[in-house]
Amino acid sequence: MHTAVKIEPYYKGDIAMHVLDASRACVVAQNLLNPGCKAEYVQDIHNEYADLRKEYYDGQKDKSFVSLAKARSRKLKTDWTKVNIVKPSFLGTKVFKNYDLKSLVPFIDWDPFF
Repeated sequence: MHTAVKIEPYYKGDIAMHVLDASRACVVAQNLLNPGCKAEYVQDIHNEYADLRKEYYDGQKDKSFVSLAKARSRKLKTDWTKVNIVKPSFLGTKVFKNYDLKSLVPFIDWDPFF
């Protein structure tokens, strides 16, 4: 959304686009380097970003804002003398020596690696 609203409308080159992750970058690069499909691909991205901008700006119309003075008058008022802040059991870095890493395997999300 950020690229569509804040960057792409002001970029003077062919296209400014956001690629979610490296696994998708190869397909994007292939489409941009292929003279046979580059123009259509770039136009599709421009159209998609135009739709995203329209959606974003349409959503902005429904928002109502208050003045800075009114916002400051509504700020959170906390009496820190009455708040019980618990001190952590330790501060700094905790090192686990001779820890069996096999016990961590069930907690690893392997999806990003494949």
